[in-house]
Amino acid sequence: MVVLKGYGQPFVIEEYDVPEPQRGDVLIKITQAGICGTDLHTWRGDTSGWPLPPKGRTMGHEGTGVVYKLGEGVTTDAAGTPLSEGDRVIHTMGTHCGNCRMCLNGEANLCIGARPPPTGVGEWPYFVGTYADYYYVQPERSLYRVPDELDEDILGPVNCAMGTATQGLIQGKVTHGSSVVIQGAGGLGLTAIAMAKDMGAYNVIALDRLENRLQLAEEFGADHTINIEEFNTPETRVKRVQELTRGLGADAVIELVGRPELLPEGVAMLRKGGTFVEIGLFFPGHTITFDASTLVLTGKHIVGSVSYTPDVVPMVLDFLVRNQTRVPFNKMVSHRFKLNEINKAFEQAEWDAKQTLVTRAVLVP
Repeated sequence: MVVLKGYGQPFVIEEYDVPEPQRGDVLIKITQAGICGTDLHTWRGDTSGWPLPPKGRTMGHEGTGVVYKLGEGVTTDAAGTPLSEGDRVIHTMGTHCGNCRMCLNGEANLCIGARPPPTGVGEWPYFVGTYADYYYVQPERSLYRVPDELDEDILGPVNCAMGTATQGLIQGKVTHGSSVVIQGAGGLGLTAIAMAKDMGAYNVIALDRLENRLQLAEEFGADHTINIEEFNTPETRVKRVQELTRGLGADAVIELVGRPELLPEGVAMLRKGGTFVEIGLFFPGHTITFDASTLVLTGKHIVGSVSYTPDVVPMVLDFLVRNQTRVPFNKMVSHRFKLNEINKAFEQAEWDAKQTLVTRAVLVP
């Protein structure tokens, strides 16, 4: 199991006994775990406003695997599909109780009633991060059987990159005829592009500074791309978006990079009444100056989107079944590393202030 002992420091691997699942729980054997932008932010110390636990932090939240052992009473997945040992499964990234006000209001991603998931390093059930051989799933996380027709190589990003991007598009009210700007063409951005087109968006514009990602964005369905090193000021990027939307601005802008300065820039790219969706800036301590009257005078909206509701996972799986031969999802994961190569993997995947050939990297135990 991978543990981060200090921000900016190399990871360490620790070994623990494999736990027996209790009643209602499931033990998964991980087959691949993704290196998400969230993990890179954590590793480099952007989340230093949240001190690390004394024994370090377990790492990894994105990933897929097979059922290793079923706890007593578990016979189906969250959708009622029969579940057996050896079945491929996807778990939800977030936890939810199903009974609090938020869950009953259809906002289970904002649940306030779920018991805190176990996070302590060296505490039972030990395997609470996907950068490990096993992952322990309790009832607060929904678990879904993977359709047989889906290729193994496209499953790793489902429960983070794909789910989170889909929730953001829902928050942005993307629908038939929408124009959408995607800030960042990594794993979440590529999914957002393909999913936006599947939702009926007629004009999807992707921004990034890595040319390899912009080329892939076009393969995933982007109608236009903007290299931010060519359009190297907010003003030139906003002007370009205006040109590409016939002077109106976008219906929705989805921020997936985690840079606070992209908020005012993204809001400026919107049409009147459009929606800016903040996803990438999930960590505290980063502020900006913003003229709040902009919202009053233009009717624009700013919303935050965290994780996704449990029903998004089967939505993503259905989307993949429909589109796996049309969209090159197999190209989303560009690099694979063994679990014991994790430090090498993070060094190569790092994109902050440097070029990288990595679109999405996965760890394979």
